[in-house]
Formats: sequence, structure tokens, C-alpha cells
Amino acid sequence: MTAVEVIDDLSRLEAIEKEWHALARDIPWPMAQFEWIISAARTYSRERLYLVTIREAGALQAAAPLILQNYGLTHRLECLDRDLSEPQGLIARSCHYRKLLFKALRNLHYPFILRGVPAECEEVECFDSAPGFGLNLVTASCCKDSFVPFDDPGRDVEQRMSQSRRTTLRRKRRAAEKHGLVRFSILHPDPNDFPRMFDEFLRVESSGWKGKAATGLRHDHKRASFFRTYCAQMAGEGALRFGFMTIGDATAAVRIDVIWGKKSWELKIGYDETFAKYSPGLLLSHEALKSGQANGLLGHHFLGTAEPWHDTWAAEKTHRVVLRHYPATMAGGMAFMQDACTHLGHGMSKLFQKHLTVRASSDHHPFSAVIKK
Repeated sequence: MTAVEVIDDLSRLEAIEKEWHALARDIPWPMAQFEWIISAARTYSRERLYLVTIREAGALQAAAPLILQNYGLTHRLECLDRDLSEPQGLIARSCHYRKLLFKALRNLHYPFILRGVPAECEEVECFDSAPGFGLNLVTASCCKDSFVPFDDPGRDVEQRMSQSRRTTLRRKRRAAEKHGLVRFSILHPDPNDFPRMFDEFLRVESSGWKGKAATGLRHDHKRASFFRTYCAQMAGEGALRFGFMTIGDATAAVRIDVIWGKKSWELKIGYDETFAKYSPGLLLSHEALKSGQANGLLGHHFLGTAEPWHDTWAAEKTHRVVLRHYPATMAGGMAFMQDACTHLGHGMSKLFQKHLTVRASSDHHPFSAVIKK
């Protein structure tokens, strides 16, 4: 017998930890694991937890880690970890249970949105084909994923790079060595070492322009709390990896990865702007990728969104999409109208900015005085 249950209390989520591990442990995606979900739930506990589960014969078969969010004059279901801006998705034992989960979500009669879903995955097909009434939209996301595969364990990651990029890396490193002794440390911390390493990461990551703009983790207490909680758990499991680059006695760059499913997943990276001309973040990332391949990993995921510097290693790009469902109810109609107005507003804003740019260019044109006459 199939049963749908909504978990809206943190203690009830904590109580199904073993069942969640049994469901998700074979999924090669760290954001599907209980450690990620419970860290997000504890961090964003002020939001209304709304975790939808599917059980069959009493066993957990699928889960949607969501929150019920105020959305204008109505409510909308969104991913629990939405503020972390990472790829999102449902957790299910098979496509059959994923479809049942989408059906259950539609039967709740709330609008819902999943952002950052990989475009070519089972999720999109199940979303389209699951039964239920309402409007389903699959739209392109502005974000892409970057992934560097380690196809051949015997092949050096540098062979993925062009000659010009290899030359640039060597030139940057030689320049850094003139400033001081350059060291790279790729470390798997134990729980005792973790607090000290994480504090050093926060210090460097939140320095420079991030400190001035107050955008580093030190200035975002919720995100810092999430990463401290999550990373401490992964350190306890031996699945966390820190990277440090030092020049002389100073820490020039830092990074945190989690190792899951025989791949490394980049959580955060930062550098000291004092050493910006040496591209320390790029140099450290190169050493981290080399270390991962040497240790038998299958590849490296750059989380967040694809950036041009990922192309240093000929990273493969995967498009993301946004899944939206609007039920055939007043709440669904209101949510659709609000999204449409927001989309129209963004479009008008971009058009206005483009107009201002063109106008500014015209005003500074060398012949503008003649044109105005």
C-alpha cells in the first residue's frame, strides 16, 4: 500500500535519518544525502518545513525536501535549500516513485517550483508525465553546471588543457614563487582539526572585496551556519576536503570540497586579494583536481554556476531548467500572475538598462556634437 506523508516538524525529520540513508546512500549526489538536508532544515528552521514522503509497505521510497513559503497573497512550495543556489531535485528510489511523488505534490494544490534541475535528467520527464491537473512549465535557467571528467586514471588532468593555458599556469606559479615559498595542501580533516581549518577558510574567503561588500560567509550568518554544520558532519565521515595555498607565511587561497560518489564537489573557494595577480584560486583548483585524479576520483563538479575559468580544464557544461507547477485553483492563478508580472518586470528592466547603455554610448560618441546639431 502506498502512503503520502507530510513531515512538518524537525524532530520527525531527525527520526527518519536511518531510513533516509537507506533511500539515498547510493545516489551519487551529496545534496540528496541526509547530512545536507538536516543541515539546511536546522539552519532555515524559521521557514515552515514541508517535507513530502512516499512510503510503500511502510518503507521510505521517495522524498521532496520542501518548505511552504509565503508568496505574495498565497503560498508556494520551494526547495528547503533554495537559498544555497545549488542544483535541486527530488529523491526517489526509481522513476516510478518519482512520478508518484510529483503526483502527490500536485494533489496538495499548492504551486511549487524546483530551480536548477539538470535539463537532461529523469526529473524533467517524470514532471511532464506525472498525472494531475494544472499548468506545468519547464523553462531555461540562467545557470549551467560545470564538470571535469577524469576519463583515464592514467591520464594527467593537464592533458585536458590547451598549451596556452598550461603556459599561463606555469607563469603564474613562477611569479608567485618570486614573492615567497609556494605550498599546496590538500587535506582531509578529522573532527578535531575541522574548526581551526574552517575558521581560516572563513577569514580568507571573506577578505578583500567580499569583506568590503559584506558578501562573504562571515557576513552571511545563516549560510555560514549551514556550511559549518554540514562540513563538520562530512569531516566526521572522512568525506570533506580542504585545500590551502600559502605564499611564504600567508594563506593565499582556500577551498572546500566534499567527496561523494567517487567525485569531488566544490562547495566554496576564496582567495586573498593581496595575491590576486598570481591567480591563487586557479592554481589551487588545479592542484585539487590533480589530487582528485591521482586518488582515483571520476571527476570534479564545480557547484554554483558555470564560469569562464572552469574552461581551463575543458569543463563540460550541462544546462539547468526550472520546473513550475500551477494548480487549477485560485492560489495557482495568483502565483502564475505574480510570476508573469515578475518576468515582465525583469524583461522591462533589461530593456531599460540596454536603452541607457545605448544612450550613454551615443552621448560619448566622437561625433555626438555634430549629430545633435
